[in-house]
Amino acid sequence: MKRPRGRPRKHPLPLLVAAKTTKGRSKTGCLTCRKRKKKCDEAKPRCMNCEKNSVFCEGYPEKQIWKSGKQRAEEERLKAQSLPIITMQPIFYGLETTEDRIFWRHYNKHVSGVFTVEGDHKNAFTDMIIPIAVKHQGLMHSILSLSSKHIDYHTPYGMNILRDNPLTTREALQYRAEYHHESAFQKLRENVARHVEKSSPEYRNNLLGRYGQMLCLTLESMVEGNTVPDHRHHLTAYQVMIQESPPEDPAFFAFIDEFFQYHIAADELLRVDESPKPKHDPHNWTNTMPSHSPRLLGVNDGLFDLMSQVNSIRSTIRSRLDNHIEPAVDYTSLYQADGIYAAIQSWNPSFPSRDSRALVGLLYKQMIWIYLFRTVHPPSPCPSSASLPSQSGPLLEIPAAIVNTPPQSVASSCASSPTLPAGASNSTYAGFGLPGPASSQPSLKNNLVPATPRYLGVNDNCSQTIGQRIDHDPRIKVAVEESLSILESFKPSDPSQTLLLMPCLIIGSACFARAQQDRVRAAVRAVRGYTGLRNADCVSQLLEEVWRLMDAGDWGAVWDWQSVAKGLGLEFLI
Repeated sequence: MKRPRGRPRKHPLPLLVAAKTTKGRSKTGCLTCRKRKKKCDEAKPRCMNCEKNSVFCEGYPEKQIWKSGKQRAEEERLKAQSLPIITMQPIFYGLETTEDRIFWRHYNKHVSGVFTVEGDHKNAFTDMIIPIAVKHQGLMHSILSLSSKHIDYHTPYGMNILRDNPLTTREALQYRAEYHHESAFQKLRENVARHVEKSSPEYRNNLLGRYGQMLCLTLESMVEGNTVPDHRHHLTAYQVMIQESPPEDPAFFAFIDEFFQYHIAADELLRVDESPKPKHDPHNWTNTMPSHSPRLLGVNDGLFDLMSQVNSIRSTIRSRLDNHIEPAVDYTSLYQADGIYAAIQSWNPSFPSRDSRALVGLLYKQMIWIYLFRTVHPPSPCPSSASLPSQSGPLLEIPAAIVNTPPQSVASSCASSPTLPAGASNSTYAGFGLPGPASSQPSLKNNLVPATPRYLGVNDNCSQTIGQRIDHDPRIKVAVEESLSILESFKPSDPSQTLLLMPCLIIGSACFARAQQDRVRAAVRAVRGYTGLRNADCVSQLLEEVWRLMDAGDWGAVWDWQSVAKGLGLEFLI
């Protein structure tokens, strides 16, 4: 039966609910009162139900005022303002901003692996350089500057850096890069100017840091593809330092010496002037350090000594051609060439066959032979010149056939503007009595034609050479084909790519067929893709000009490709 409307509802005896007070004691409250949302018998301390059960009813908790999320956030902010302010100091000098940490990660993950073939498990650019840098501000600035110059923001890798770090911009990264570059030069000048006794604990760290900075500054010229030869300033300073203040650490000594001697020999390859230059001569000083496992090629195995001798022969022949002295290749040069060939023939790589550097060693062996063969077989400069030694004669023999064994593959990959720093002043190495860097001299970068032409056959009104063309010689064809086969056997991710730019240049200068030239272009692109070094672009530019001269039939200029590089203002470090 339906209950009449308006009649009060009868409530059953209220149930008791247990709860816990803020002080931890038991309490109860009647459900009837709670449903009606009011206190029980406000005039009395206890309601009837609670009184029956002999318990105390505390009623409902105090009313809370509702606040929006924005109001609560503002209250938290006001509370935070009342806290003291602390300053987070950098754990390492130089690593202070978001941009600095981007450069730091890029160096450790990518840049440090580009300049060595050792692999991540044993890398001197991290194992030796980083512990010195955390104690030496100048070296830390040099590392961050080198890393910042290596990033190309036009590549997918550089774009990903900007995308993954929304708190920075490209302009901020470039500003910080210039800051580290200028700071590195400033610290280097201060280091050179400050005299520290050898007995001082500070001496060792300053000396190692100075060597490390010179190394980084040399690498910067390769990263930027700098055509102003500032790198020669650092190479010359190294030749002085290593004799006067060699590092005491045997491992560091071996690493730094091999690196600089390799690049001194590479720089000598492109030198055509008669100004003083650093020579790759291991007999200039006594190496008392123990032997070590080589990281690079050509330094400890004597191969670059042979290339230096070929450079001397080429300079002599160039001088005789410029002065119209006949014959251009005299008896002394021929006799020296035969001795160099015998040394090349007996040379073998020192690496085990499973190491990809063993295959690179065979490529270097063939590269030196090609360089020697092309050197002692220049074209006749003009019709009135006496005929040179027959280019089809048995002066040199092709080395034994090279076995094309695929190298061991190591998975690896890698991803601004080349400007000279304001800090690159003449006094950087004033403590050694050395001249200022080449940046203080007028740049040849924009001069596509040299003031004094050095191409053969230009000054004597003889632009075309005569006699048997060297590109028809079957010996050079065989050597070039074998070399190109080795170049193409390296995978794009092989760490040995860092050693292949020099062979690309020398072998490419002897590629007379269009198909061979295309294969060299692909090899240079592979080196550029793996290393990210923009000096590979300079090699491409030089080779394209040499190949253009081949099409024009200017065989004298093709032979003297070093003078072509100088005429283009391409005095870069390979």
